[in-house]
Amino acid sequence: MSEDPQKLQLYSVLNRQWKSLSKSLLGDEMGELDDYKEWLYGRNGPRLVKSSVSGKDVVLAYSPFGGNSEFISLEEVDWNKSYIPLSINDIKDIDSIVEAIRNRAVYCGNIIFGNSGFVEESTNITDSQYVLHSERVAYSKYVAYSSRGGYSEVVFGCYGFGPARFCIKANSWEVSRVFCSSKIEFSSDIYLSHGLSGCHDCMFCFNLKSKRLAIGNLVLPKDKYLQIKKKLMEEIRQELIRNKYLSPIDEMVCAEKPDYSFLKKSISGRNWEDEKKDMGPIEKAFSETALVILGKPLRQIDSYSDWLEKNSAVKLEQCFSCASGKQIPLLPDYVPFISFPRDRLITQDEADFLGERMTLSEGEVESLSFKNIPKKLSKIAYFCPFWLSGKLKNNIDSPMCIDSVDCYRGLIFMRSKKCAFCFSPTSCENSFGCREPRDSSFCINCHFSTKISRCLEVDNSTNCSGCYFCHNCDNVHDSMFCFNTKNKRYAIGNVEVGREKFMQAKEILLDWGLKRLEKNCDLGVDVFTIADWKEENR
Repeated sequence: MSEDPQKLQLYSVLNRQWKSLSKSLLGDEMGELDDYKEWLYGRNGPRLVKSSVSGKDVVLAYSPFGGNSEFISLEEVDWNKSYIPLSINDIKDIDSIVEAIRNRAVYCGNIIFGNSGFVEESTNITDSQYVLHSERVAYSKYVAYSSRGGYSEVVFGCYGFGPARFCIKANSWEVSRVFCSSKIEFSSDIYLSHGLSGCHDCMFCFNLKSKRLAIGNLVLPKDKYLQIKKKLMEEIRQELIRNKYLSPIDEMVCAEKPDYSFLKKSISGRNWEDEKKDMGPIEKAFSETALVILGKPLRQIDSYSDWLEKNSAVKLEQCFSCASGKQIPLLPDYVPFISFPRDRLITQDEADFLGERMTLSEGEVESLSFKNIPKKLSKIAYFCPFWLSGKLKNNIDSPMCIDSVDCYRGLIFMRSKKCAFCFSPTSCENSFGCREPRDSSFCINCHFSTKISRCLEVDNSTNCSGCYFCHNCDNVHDSMFCFNTKNKRYAIGNVEVGREKFMQAKEILLDWGLKRLEKNCDLGVDVFTIADWKEENR
């Protein structure tokens, strides 16, 4: 670790939490946190670039930037820096505007919002304390090597989590004490399992609901469960001590070729009808949003899919259920779903049905050991790349939704409605092509932003409205091409120009944008590539 006093203090606090959690989950400590960083980091890790000011590492939440882009750390931002106002010639056309502000387009990393403290080598951290090597974490404390989570405490190596407490390598929602498990909700004391809801004290279980004291989907007397658990946890702890690594459960079972006979027998004669879907509300919301932002409605949302998908990572790989042959869209770029074995995928309906019927025998559970996990679990280990929970209605081609309505072609819609081609919108409405927005509405291609509205191509910003091509802005309204600035209205390139001049420039920008969209269904440039905005994109 670094000799920096704050970093040393941060590590010391997290290391104590790590050891305490290891003892609680596995029965005893297993060594220093730093020894497990590669395992915990996994695919969660932030992206690193060099600061153009200091040469130090800058952590980014996402890295789609053009080759000419420059970067700085949040602490290197000069919020009071003054810029030369744009002249009348600078706003005569879109070429002139871009050329005038090009050198102001510097991208910021290591972003820490609100009441946060003891945060190191992390970015997009909101109101959180004691955070190390993490990204996109909000309202949490004691977090290390984790991504995409919030409202959590004492989590290590987690991806897609929260609210969560006392977890290691957990992909979860409303849980506590979860170890190396995926798609777990409203549960506690879960180990090396997948697809559990409302369960407690379960190990090596798959696709169960409302079960307690189960191993291999078999419910056991409490004393027998605790006896077997103690043995297995010690074997797993020793494996971690030896190798500083433990394979995820989906990787463990891949070692054994699936035997579908038990699966086919269980599902024989079953058939599930698909819910009827209606694109009408989604198409209407897209047109209304375009009218608000661009001044003109856009129709047939699928015509703009390439444009909307570019930075929202919603493309789906088509796979098939091994039980029924039904087509399944598998999630991309989302740990751990992308690594699920393709020959062990099932639909949500199939998972709900099979979880109640496929169990190990009592003899198989009693003889279960770390070494024979693949062979023993093979007949019940099937994975569902859907996560559907809460009040849902009319969500189309959206494999992961929680309390959402009228959403289309996206991942992890959470308490949102009328959104499409989005990745992980939370409490959003009328948002399209957005990546991880929160509490936002009427936005197109806006990313990592909170409480914004009527915006196009805005990134890492808060409390903004009516903005176009802006990055790292706070309380900025009716502005364009602003970077690393606060408290502005009617600004172009970080300089307030007044309403009349701003509206003149906005008319030029929207006229250019609508022509590009009508011709190509794409602008050809985005907020991440301002520095590479070439003549052919104008």
